[in-house]
Amino acid sequence: MLKHWASQLIAAGEANRAKEQARREERARAEAEAAQVRLTPLEDRLARLLTTIPVEVQREGLSLSALQASLRGRRRGNCHPGELGAALRKLGFERRRDWSGSDGFRAVWRKAA
Repeated sequence: MLKHWASQLIAAGEANRAKEQARREERARAEAEAAQVRLTPLEDRLARLLTTIPVEVQREGLSLSALQASLRGRRRGNCHPGELGAALRKLGFERRRDWSGSDGFRAVWRKAA
């Protein structure tokens, strides 16, 4: 009876060690992936984000602040609006200003025709 209990204890310990090792490997993989995303240039991250936004929404115009919020990472703050504007221009977007309406000044970014 004692041998059976000891063998169960050893097996449980080995299973726990295997689970912990798998958790460590998963955490290391996630950290490496996050570091790679953080080091990706803004223009590439923006191009990846724009592929997820439907064309109809892009035609209506994209807000700079909404794009900033979407590009924000877990450990990374907002990108600078000037850098984001420059990246949008490189990708073929242009800023259109809208002074009409009760909202006051509003700028949206649309694909240049």
